[in-house]
Amino acid sequence: MKKIIIFLAVMLFGSNLVNVNFFPAKNKLDVLLSLDSKFSGKVLKSGENTYIITNINANREYNKEFGDFFIKKIKILPQNNEVLIHFDTKAKYKISVALTPDGYGLRFRIMNTATNTSENITTFVNPQNSLDYFSYIIALAILIILAIVLWIIRKKTVKKFPVKSGMNILFQKPLDTKNRVVLMEFNGRKYLVLVGSSNILLDIFDENMVNISTKAEFDNFLKTEMSEKLDNLQKYIKNAEKLKEFDEKI
Repeated sequence: MKKIIIFLAVMLFGSNLVNVNFFPAKNKLDVLLSLDSKFSGKVLKSGENTYIITNINANREYNKEFGDFFIKKIKILPQNNEVLIHFDTKAKYKISVALTPDGYGLRFRIMNTATNTSENITTFVNPQNSLDYFSYIIALAILIILAIVLWIIRKKTVKKFPVKSGMNILFQKPLDTKNRVVLMEFNGRKYLVLVGSSNILLDIFDENMVNISTKAEFDNFLKTEMSEKLDNLQKYIKNAEKLKEFDEKI
């Protein structure tokens, strides 16, 4: 019974104006009237800058001043079962009215027509495009200059310190899932390196110092000659992993 009474009241007296929001933008102003039920009235023009909205009730006035804007002031006044909305403007404008998709809102959109459209595009679109294009050209030029500088540096470095090809990985032995000991040969010398979470040079020797030609000899060398050093390295790796986990938690 209560729902029927409310429905009849809405049908008889229209929607109630709950709130008014103003959304100013460049050369545009949106005025949104929020209602407590779906709008069922009409919007009628009653004067040069005045509109009447029928079948809507308001219990207060809404006055909004905008200062340095093409609209100086808006007044929204209740009148019986209607609402009067008046615009005080500095420039010519055009207005459009639309319902929100759910029907519980009425939007007035006021557009400034005194400003030429082509001038708007020149002032507010082209400079931004020009700025983006100019920034792109500068960034591209910087990248090209950096590439040239790096190429010159690399060319000079190669001339001073020629790199010979022929590095070979002879043998390797994993210490855990992340680290392994690698024996590699380069330019007549052998290098024992720890590779993984930490890259450490363990030793350098030639054929006269140690002769390793098989995997078994490599494993035996690690067991006899490098056992203590590898144990210390494994402790170091574990501590480093713990410190890393601690830092990530922090």
